[in-house]
Amino acid sequence: MSAAVPLQLTSPSGLAVRLNANGSIHRVDCRDVVVNAFVGNELEGGPANLYLRRHGARIEWTPLLGPRSPGTAWVEGQALHVAGEWAAIRFQVSLVLARSVPAWFWHVALENAGPDEQMVDLVYAQDVALAHYATVRLNEYYLSQYVDHTPLQHASRGVVLAVRQNLGVDGRHPWLAVGSLRYAQSFCTDAIQLHGLSSRAGGLPAALHVARLPGVRQQHEHSMAVLQEAPLSLAAGERARLGFFAWLELDHPDASAASDLAFVDRALGLPEAAAPDA
Repeated sequence: MSAAVPLQLTSPSGLAVRLNANGSIHRVDCRDVVVNAFVGNELEGGPANLYLRRHGARIEWTPLLGPRSPGTAWVEGQALHVAGEWAAIRFQVSLVLARSVPAWFWHVALENAGPDEQMVDLVYAQDVALAHYATVRLNEYYLSQYVDHTPLQHASRGVVLAVRQNLGVDGRHPWLAVGSLRYAQSFCTDAIQLHGLSSRAGGLPAALHVARLPGVRQQHEHSMAVLQEAPLSLAAGERARLGFFAWLELDHPDASAASDLAFVDRALGLPEAAAPDA
């Protein structure tokens, strides 16, 4: 990727994603609303990431974005791509922004390059603020206490997390829906559920070593929408397409409810929901 960072992907909808050279997320904006709570950097990446996991006698995993990713990142047109190989699994990640609405898609293509069947899954973690940039940087933890996470159940895509900022943003309440392009079986709503306390001491996210995420709503001080796709078995040479989507509303006056699943169907109907050629 170009040495001039952060690089920016933009959409006519007003959505903009700034990227570091290693493919990590620097910042996600839509007009005056910042989606992520913490600005990612070149050294550490950022809290937002995709994790590829392999299930066996023990669970192994790797981040697909940032400085610890085994992939190479580049930008082509208005899309980010990251491609590489880990544990005999070839992968290509594509971040695509919708043109007509503020929504984005993480498309992940996998191929089992080894001789044996492998059981894999994906975990998507997105830190969430949904506020003005100045408000976010003043105190991320205070702001996080006003972010409401409501898990919803979609008939074909599993768990969808509806995330609403209850602290008014110039009288508005920004809202985000995060879901799976395949099927999400479990979730977290706070970084402490994903990381535990080990990451503070330089350790690894504790929940990534467990077969299933907690699936319990927790409102702590580090708002994070985390989804786990259902495990997938890949035979030798077999390929699969997986991924996630996010839909942003700059104002959602009412509390999240089952009726908001309509946004899932709208997102899945967008042309950008179709996987790009890998």
